[in-house]
Amino acid sequence: MLDTVIKWPKITLMFIFILVVLGVLTLLQLPQREVPEFSADIASVSTPYPGGSPEEVEQQITIPIEEAIDGVDGIAEVDSVSTSGFSNVVIELTDGVDRTNVLNELQQEIDAAERDFPATAGEADLGEQQTIGALSSYHILAEDRDDLYEAREMMEDWQSDIESIPQVDSVDIKGFPDQTFLIDADADELFDAGFQVPDIIEAVEEELNTQPLGIKETNGENVQLSLSTLDELDDISSIFIGKDEEDEAVYLEDIAEVGPVHETPEDLITFEGTPALTFTIFQEEGANIPQVGRETHERMEELAAEELPAELTMERFYTQETIVDEIFGDLSFSFSLAVLSVIVVTLLGLNVSSAVIVALAIPTSVLIGLIPLPFFNVDLNQISIIGIIIALGILVDDGIVVGDNIRHKYRTGAAPLDGAIQGSREVRTSIITSTLTIVVTFLPLVFITGSNGDFIRALPTVLITTILASTIVALTLVPIFLIWRQKKRVRTKKKSRSAPKDGLFGKQFDRLSDWYSDTVLRKVVKRPWKIAIIGFILTSALYALIPFIPVEFFPSTDRDEVTLEIRMPAGTTIDETENTLEEMKDYLLERDEHIYETALYAGDGLPPLFGDGISNGGEETGNLLLRVDREEQSAEETIDRWTDELQEEFGYAEPELTTIEAGPPVGAPIAVTLQGPDVDQLIEMSNELTEDVQDLPDSGTVRDDMGPLRPTIVYEPVREELEDSGITMSEISEQISLRTEGIPLLTFRTAQEAIDLEMTLDQVTDGEEIDLEEIELPADQSGEPDGPPELVSLDELVDPEETEEIPQILREDGERTITVRVFPGTEDDGQLEEDVEALAASMDNDAGEDYTVTAGGETEQRTDFIIELATLFILVLFLIYIIMAIQFYSLTLPLLVMSTVHIAGAGAVTGLFITQTGLGFMALMGIVSLAGIVVRNSIVLLEFIKQRRKAGYSVEDAVIEAGRVRLRPILLTAFTAIGALTPVALSGDVLFVPLSISIISGLLFSALITVIIVPAVYTAFALKFGSKE
Repeated sequence: MLDTVIKWPKITLMFIFILVVLGVLTLLQLPQREVPEFSADIASVSTPYPGGSPEEVEQQITIPIEEAIDGVDGIAEVDSVSTSGFSNVVIELTDGVDRTNVLNELQQEIDAAERDFPATAGEADLGEQQTIGALSSYHILAEDRDDLYEAREMMEDWQSDIESIPQVDSVDIKGFPDQTFLIDADADELFDAGFQVPDIIEAVEEELNTQPLGIKETNGENVQLSLSTLDELDDISSIFIGKDEEDEAVYLEDIAEVGPVHETPEDLITFEGTPALTFTIFQEEGANIPQVGRETHERMEELAAEELPAELTMERFYTQETIVDEIFGDLSFSFSLAVLSVIVVTLLGLNVSSAVIVALAIPTSVLIGLIPLPFFNVDLNQISIIGIIIALGILVDDGIVVGDNIRHKYRTGAAPLDGAIQGSREVRTSIITSTLTIVVTFLPLVFITGSNGDFIRALPTVLITTILASTIVALTLVPIFLIWRQKKRVRTKKKSRSAPKDGLFGKQFDRLSDWYSDTVLRKVVKRPWKIAIIGFILTSALYALIPFIPVEFFPSTDRDEVTLEIRMPAGTTIDETENTLEEMKDYLLERDEHIYETALYAGDGLPPLFGDGISNGGEETGNLLLRVDREEQSAEETIDRWTDELQEEFGYAEPELTTIEAGPPVGAPIAVTLQGPDVDQLIEMSNELTEDVQDLPDSGTVRDDMGPLRPTIVYEPVREELEDSGITMSEISEQISLRTEGIPLLTFRTAQEAIDLEMTLDQVTDGEEIDLEEIELPADQSGEPDGPPELVSLDELVDPEETEEIPQILREDGERTITVRVFPGTEDDGQLEEDVEALAASMDNDAGEDYTVTAGGETEQRTDFIIELATLFILVLFLIYIIMAIQFYSLTLPLLVMSTVHIAGAGAVTGLFITQTGLGFMALMGIVSLAGIVVRNSIVLLEFIKQRRKAGYSVEDAVIEAGRVRLRPILLTAFTAIGALTPVALSGDVLFVPLSISIISGLLFSALITVIIVPAVYTAFALKFGSKE
């Protein structure tokens, strides 16, 4: 069939042209983004329980939710946090499940569990976790924070406006405090009027909690019935309570202060010292970042110009659009250099017509390879573009091999069409086979699980589609072009035997090929066993360099942002947290001239712009974002410079400096998980382990996720007084709650908003203590019905005791858990990992059967990934072996081909060692990629040896002649791949330098060593066992 394709060039070119046009259209429509979209399938259930202690929240809210969802299929892990007044259950779904069905089933189970919640508990809210990374974020600034709070309604309108833009998923506004409508009754006024708290509750609910009246048929038509009710918040104060002893009407405003109040804000934000709100925009999955970024920014500027009052200003704080444009600019430059490098390398060994073929093959193959990408949910990002750059050096290989062999036929006098058909036919099998090896090499990488798989999946997908396209181009477009070129030469009476000069160094390549075959290979075939054994010993010895290569799973990005996270002692107010962050900011600005911008986030911390944010945030947590002039001081240098000093100066705040990782977040480098039934015992174990780890050299920051104990006032009941007075614990808790958190009533809804109503009684303001003497309850008068009831003050019924209690209870899969995290002070943390693991194992042995202590963290994730990658690598080797066995109909020759993978791996290790480049995720991906790339040369070389043997050559002569013919394309294909990746290796990109170095060094080493070892091994086995293959 391929011969027919070559014979009908016009039809073939028409189809290629159509595919190229489709490729161009695909290129114009593919979404652009910084990195591939990756997010764990995670949902969370958030439930407020005002006034509840961590133990009460755990027992009343968290455990019922966990038990309710326990039977739902498709759940991989359930973690929870029960803190004062709030429960958060995080649910990780199993990979590959139907997300919608699982979430629907979860919602049903949670709704059922919610019916048994305490009356004061809020609604359980099931939400999905945002994909890490936002489209853009803006600061709304004002000199007075109250001016910001007054802009709530305007910001909510902006939110609706921006969310209506196509490809915008949601908008998150941080910095507004929650707003409630408070009814704060005056105890004296209430009791003097002859009323009690239940009278107010009953009056409010009976006024606002009305039933719909329905529709009634009247005079032959359906008429809607409705009852006129209060529709403005201000009208609530006029609710009728009853009549006092003088028969005067008493309204709510007579006995209570009524009005909206701001609760303590979840975030206090300042940008460059000015109070701020953040307005963060999140894109939909698959959105085109530059396009939607421009649209949203234009609309934000329009809204600011039209509606923003004079006292407010807006500044764009972050935009992924700018980052994407910068990255695509750098990668486009690297891509152009790569194309130029490939063409230049081709010109060194081949003639101008070959360079033209390469120039045509590159864009044609790339554009055709883009066509399937939308069907695999792959867009244009750093990873996919790097995949194209890697493919550049490979996709021209087939064209070089086909073109070189066709020209060889022309030099022997073949006619244009016959020479093209014969030349392509001879290498067709080896080209298709080598293409299949690349496909089976990269195909298993598509199935890597988790966020690592989401992150890297674009690379193998792009390589597979592009290499398949290049094979089509090599077997169709290249022969057609050479036929046209040869016919033109014949018409101009140029003899086909007088071939044009083969490149700038064509003669040098010829002399090198002659020297290699006549000198090197003749010596090799004389002592094949000796050379093969020495070669394998030397290459195997190079793997001993692995322990001396630095290990870095994902490097830090080369960005301006450094994030400082603090966690103050439990019980710290958000104002004190903000003051501490301000002190740290001033401390750094006074001493570091390279910090040019700061943003402060007390409370829940930064939006998910530069990572996954603060876990279990609250009033005692916060972030300080530093932007550093990276030309003078990198983010890593900033972290190294200030980590120890900040920990010494502000140790009570547990400061931790981080920057953005070039990949999915993997958490702390070292983590030890403690699990067991008793929280106090877990805290004791955690404190002991923390102290032991801190005593280790270079332990850096060590902290657990429990944190310090929270200051607590425990009211111990005086049982005898309770029994004598007949007063219950429920009445006492209600009275204290009325003075502090308040009692939730109902939600008041209007056409514009919904606001919660709460009631308090002589509410104690922040900073004041509860005076138990002033709180009185009527004693039970069942034995003495006549006369007024005796009033008993709370100081007679309870004794307050100041103590400390746990700030939160954490659970993993139903087990109470504390995790100790270690952030080493040095990058080389191998010894520290071993020491921590030893401490964890020792504690686990002594802990008893009810408690477990396990080490994990980034180390565990890295180990899991390496195991998964090793499994896939073994699968790749088997698949390559099967293809080779089918092609050569031999079980031994495939082993010879596979030896090149061993050689290339040794070269990659050597390159990483010499350059001291981190052995991490991308370096390992490069080594795996080598498996499919380097076997191509062995396949073509052995195929030529096989053809020469069939032609009657002896083993030695077949090896020598094959080496003479194949050395040039072997070196050229290796150098084109190296040339394509060299601009990336020199770019300084922290993510792709390890990948490019591992591939370049592996290819170079393989090209130089393979041409010695493969002929030696083949000759040794052929002579020893008499192989005719």
